[in-house]
Formats: sequence, structure tokens, C-alpha cells
Amino acid sequence: MTRADAPFPEREWRLTRGRHSDDVNAEVREAVERDGYSLFRIGLSLAETPKS
Repeated sequence: MTRADAPFPEREWRLTRGRHSDDVNAEVREAVERDGYSLFRIGLSLAETPKS
């Protein structure tokens, strides 16, 4: 997820769908506001989940 005015890094990521800020949780909105983006991986298995 990126801010509306931020370019999408097409070489590194694949856009799967667009979402309005009302359709994401507060943690994602805060990350986008702070960093300009929020990345997440679809189809991550439990074994691949970061332990942090």
C-alpha cells in the first residue's frame, strides 16, 4: 500500500488491488503516513511469518 501521491515500485512488487484508507487497519494507515508505504505478502505460510 502506498500513499496516493507516491510512485508504485513496479519492478519489485506486483499490484494486486487498490484499497481506500478506510479499508485498512490503523497500523497500516500509520505506516503509510510515516513511511509512504506498507508492504505485505499475500499467501505467506505460518512457517514464513517473521518472529519479530
